[in-house]
Amino acid sequence: MGIFKALGRLVKRTSDMGEGAIDNAADKMLTANESSIRAQYRKVREDLIKNHTTIRSSVANLMAINEEKKSETADLEKKLKDLETKKLGAVRKFKETNDAKYQEAFTEYANQATMTTEKIASNNELIKSNDENIEKFKRQLTSIQQKINDIKSQEDQAVADITSAKQITKINDMMAGVTADTNMQGLQVIEEARKKALAKAKLSAELSGTSAASLDDELLAAGNSANDEFARMLAEEEAKG
Repeated sequence: MGIFKALGRLVKRTSDMGEGAIDNAADKMLTANESSIRAQYRKVREDLIKNHTTIRSSVANLMAINEEKKSETADLEKKLKDLETKKLGAVRKFKETNDAKYQEAFTEYANQATMTTEKIASNNELIKSNDENIEKFKRQLTSIQQKINDIKSQEDQAVADITSAKQITKINDMMAGVTADTNMQGLQVIEEARKKALAKAKLSAELSGTSAASLDDELLAAGNSANDEFARMLAEEEAKG
């Protein structure tokens, strides 16, 4: 039964390989170039092919053993039939002669028939078990073969996906330090300068307007004073004359 346990472990490891081996290598592949990615898939594919060959060879050996046991069983069944015939012959001869040797021959034939029957039963049990395992391993071989066939398309898809992911990551990393606030800083400086310039202009206009009004009022006041004195002096002269 050791061969079945060994094959079972090999089949399980091989079956997991198509799913787990690539997953376990995924972290390394994410930072790898295309060549290293394809190398990972090539290694997995080669291991699958190697294990497929080993299992197929073992299945072929089981089939050969079964054929041998079936041939042996056929011979044992023929022997058993002859033994049963000899047993009947011994009974008949003993009946005719009452000779003890025929009774002894019957006992020997009976013992041989019992052992032959047990051997036939053992062979049939082994053949049945082998047939069940052969069918199971055949299904596993079909599954492994499908995984081998799928590896190529998975390889191409992985290269495309990982390459795209790396490009996206690179773009995101590049854009991570670029924010709207950073882009607006220059405009904010200009806006502040504009506000200050407008405030200065407004203040200048207000100050300029205030000075002009004061000068006008001063001249107007001076003018009004000169006119009043002139009128007074003119009136005095007219009064004299």
